[in-house]
Amino acid sequence: MRPVSAGARAVAALALLPAGLLAAGCGIQSTDVIAVGDPASAQAMPPSDDSTVLYFTGPDGLMPVVREGAPRPPLPLLFAGPNQDERAAGLGTELPPAQGALKMSVSGSTVTVVLGQDVSRLTPLAQRQIACTALRTVVRDRERRVTINGTAGPSPLSPLTCPT
Repeated sequence: MRPVSAGARAVAALALLPAGLLAAGCGIQSTDVIAVGDPASAQAMPPSDDSTVLYFTGPDGLMPVVREGAPRPPLPLLFAGPNQDERAAGLGTELPPAQGALKMSVSGSTVTVVLGQDVSRLTPLAQRQIACTALRTVVRDRERRVTINGTAGPSPLSPLTCPT
């Protein structure tokens, strides 16, 4: 049998320290449950008829923003980007500044958006900003599709839906 060195005893004592602390509970005593009221709750309200819903970019993708007041054509508001309060809340846009006319029409189950610029350079997130805003403006039905045409560019972007 070999003699145990002082260093080995120190290592063994340090190895047992966490188990000893757990057994002692670190001096923290248990308490009863303290009732402080009901859990927080919120009710989502659908936008009113005198509001416009726009989709901007947020930390987790697209975020709907309700602008109250008389309903206005959504595309100019969307291309103008988030207002000061919305930017302060972390919202942004991937849309370039609007060039030319912005038009929207509905035929059957297709919503057509016509932009006065080349649409082939729009990022996928920018395309979804337009699609979701257009669909939300025209109908609440997610079965419709959006076609985005540009007056300057090679081809339309279609069909797009709003995944949110």
